[in-house]
Amino acid sequence: MHSKIGLLAGILLCFSLPERSYAQGKSYLDSLLRTATANYPLIKVKRLQAQALQYAVKYKQNGLIPSLNASYQVDYATANNITGMIYPQYITPISGPPSKGNDYSGVPGSAAALNLQWEPITFGQRGAEIDLAKGRLQYGQADENLTLFQHQIYVIGAWLNYQLVSDLIKVYQSNINKSAFNLKQAQTLVVSGLRPGTDSSSFHSEYTRAEMQLIAFERQRDSTLIALKELVGGKLPAGLPADSSLFSNLPAITLADTSTTDHPEVQLGKANVSANELALKSLKKSILPHLTLWSTGYGRGSGIGADGSVNSSDGWRFQRYNYGVGAQIAFPILEVFRQKPLWKQQELLTASSREQLAQTELHLNTQKEIAASNFQKAVQSARLAPLQFHSAEYSYKAIQSRYKSGLINYYDVIQAQQLLFQSAATVKIAYYGAWRALLNEAAYSGSLNLFLNQYGK
Repeated sequence: MHSKIGLLAGILLCFSLPERSYAQGKSYLDSLLRTATANYPLIKVKRLQAQALQYAVKYKQNGLIPSLNASYQVDYATANNITGMIYPQYITPISGPPSKGNDYSGVPGSAAALNLQWEPITFGQRGAEIDLAKGRLQYGQADENLTLFQHQIYVIGAWLNYQLVSDLIKVYQSNINKSAFNLKQAQTLVVSGLRPGTDSSSFHSEYTRAEMQLIAFERQRDSTLIALKELVGGKLPAGLPADSSLFSNLPAITLADTSTTDHPEVQLGKANVSANELALKSLKKSILPHLTLWSTGYGRGSGIGADGSVNSSDGWRFQRYNYGVGAQIAFPILEVFRQKPLWKQQELLTASSREQLAQTELHLNTQKEIAASNFQKAVQSARLAPLQFHSAEYSYKAIQSRYKSGLINYYDVIQAQQLLFQSAATVKIAYYGAWRALLNEAAYSGSLNLFLNQYGK
């Protein structure tokens, strides 16, 4: 008898651990899903990351805007110069004619300029970068959608768990009531001399054990409710209901679409393939020419005059003014040889993402087929469970009557009561299993509507 109770608790534990939560009543379930979508931190993380990627697209689009820089500088330096070429990196050049010697007396100088650079034509490079940014945005949005979908599955699963434990508590309470009745009946029969005194002690022990089991399930109910509260962001919507209709109605077996094309995980895989393809396209565009249009206007002052005379005060005011416009096109001739390893790397990453997508589709199709089969079997099993319960109920009433008549001992009554309790719990677990199987099918199909369209009807 005790081993049967342990087996039942084990079955319940298997159902309760893998996933989490569900709501009583369609409206409350909808409220739970809305609350989780708005408040759960991980969903917020993915949403904010997707929003950040939108601005990455705008940044790339703003590459068409020219750069315009205003500058002003002052300096104090010598003016010793010499004729000849010099590579300017890391060396600040001196303008003006060569000097006859070295004079280490410094003079002031100043300059101000307005410089514009514009790349209106990039030979497809800007467009490729914009497309890549959009591809990464699409990936971020797909990642957000997958996270949201998976979390909604967790929320519904958690609410299913809560409803199961809550209804099993009712079954336990009914079992306690029967134990209390049997105890009172045994005490009456003992007092009247129709039953031995040990019957009263045995029924009292059974009553106490039933109370302890109820406490254990109440603890489990509290745990599932706390887990549900975490999944919705820390605070449950008001008006938590108890939905027993879940255990009186079974979902219908329908012919579901076998395609997983629209599954959020498949969409994420497709977005990853697209982003890798766009990255390869962007890399190949980097070997194209660079065309730059520029213009400048500036004023300059120097403490050294055209005749070589020094007048330090002239260095603080502008003496010469210039302007200029021009265009430059640069061809990265050898860049193609440097970029080829990167192209090959990106090609392999792209091929890898395609295979990963194929693996995802294969896995989802397989699991969806298994889930559909499990759902059908779970519904068939749930339809049989009430028959077992009605038989156990009839048997319990008959045995209870025979005990009262003194035809059987207390052990037969307890056995019948436990069988009735287990049968009642089995009905709850079987109905829960059918709804859970439907939820699993919805999870692998990529559509919550497969579950939501039937729940609450």
